[in-house]
Amino acid sequence: MFKKGLAGLLFIILLFSSLCAQEEVTKVQEVWTVRNNTWLLWKSYQLKADAPIELKQVWTGTKVTPIDSYASCFKVTLPSNEYGYINYDDLEETYWVENVDSIKFYYGLKWGTGDFEILPPGTRAYRLETIDNGGIYKVRLGDGRIGTVIRHYMKSPYFDILPEVNQRFVRIYSLEKLQKKLTGKTREEAIDFIGPASAFIYTNNAQTASEFYFRYVTAVENKMRHKGLKISYDGNMANEITLLGAAKKSIAERLPLAGLIRKLNLNWISNSKNAYYEKHGENWWSKFRKRNFFTKVIGFIVSIILLFLFFSIPQFISWPFRRLIIAIKPMGNGLVKFFNFILLTAFMYFFFLVLTLFIILDQFLIIAIFTIIPWFIFMRRNNSNINYNRCPRCHTMWSAADKGSTHTGTEQSKAWKKRDVDRGTTETSTERIRHIERHWDEEVTTTKNYLDHRKCQVCGFEWDVHRTETSKHTIQH
Repeated sequence: MFKKGLAGLLFIILLFSSLCAQEEVTKVQEVWTVRNNTWLLWKSYQLKADAPIELKQVWTGTKVTPIDSYASCFKVTLPSNEYGYINYDDLEETYWVENVDSIKFYYGLKWGTGDFEILPPGTRAYRLETIDNGGIYKVRLGDGRIGTVIRHYMKSPYFDILPEVNQRFVRIYSLEKLQKKLTGKTREEAIDFIGPASAFIYTNNAQTASEFYFRYVTAVENKMRHKGLKISYDGNMANEITLLGAAKKSIAERLPLAGLIRKLNLNWISNSKNAYYEKHGENWWSKFRKRNFFTKVIGFIVSIILLFLFFSIPQFISWPFRRLIIAIKPMGNGLVKFFNFILLTAFMYFFFLVLTLFIILDQFLIIAIFTIIPWFIFMRRNNSNINYNRCPRCHTMWSAADKGSTHTGTEQSKAWKKRDVDRGTTETSTERIRHIERHWDEEVTTTKNYLDHRKCQVCGFEWDVHRTETSKHTIQH
């Protein structure tokens, strides 16, 4: 019985191995051909004052293996095992294009004139020329007919077939951390620490020296940010790190304690290495919001609530510490509110630093506003909570009973507001006159003052808390 079981197990293992081997045979990597003499690139565009992006000449007819797509480029591996980006116009295979939706195909050589037909989705065509300032493709269909299509609607299917690099993916480090983590380490260790390299080339014929390029890495030196990183290797050991992008000023990097936070590696919070590639397809929430106007309104409201909750994280995290301070009986209410202020401000500031230093790198003012608003709301709420619920004499929290309120007075203030009423237009033979009737309305602000009476159920102490209610109404004239 044991032998039969062992034989069956061996048969399953052999069958599985055979199927795996067969699958490997069918998954032959595609080989493309370079169409024009071109350059191997480490990113797809050139900014002023940036290091040149041309790394290595690639000649017409070179066979390359595609890896992924990024913007208008494809990352390919050369026969020498070097890799980097090549513009899609310089690769023969990308001249075959397809349309996702039905599109118009004009027989004339100028799109939008003459006879046309509707090409069904998935029509394959060969791109002959790009015309009209890059907006129109001249193509040849499979049956030999030549015409024009809108470039935006017909593209290489490889942009969808191959993995697409996430253009928003970024990793940011201090130069000191990069030097500590990478100098004297291997290329494999660099990829393990940072993520996939954008380009790799040898710098001598013996292939004993090489360079790694990282398009998405931002390095900080002297409180300035540089986008782009090059690591030079002697053999397989890193011996030099070069910052490629032009230095850009950053307010966030100059804030107090920013240097201390920068020493941490918090890239995993929003840019973990598995986010390097785009994840295509809409989730159920995105689909729900697009159904109709009602779902759009719900989506907007929920998004506002989630945004507020996100920026309320410091309030939630700091609560145990603030609760501990509230419980210290020898501390008066004024001192408790002061320490609450210090704690919430510290947590909010740390949260703000993490956001601007690692997550949202180029929206400093917006993040500052979104941080200050919840901070102000929670400071008032926390102080009000202490005023109403912590006894000023015995300092017991949640001991107060409500003993009603007394109205102590009402105040009113007035302001004039401009209001224009459109009374239509009149036309003459020479002009058109628009009639606007201007009104000045009174905006009345009413402030009611109250004293809310509280009584401690532990020591019997009574105290009052001042409260105001404000309302506005407009008197039109």
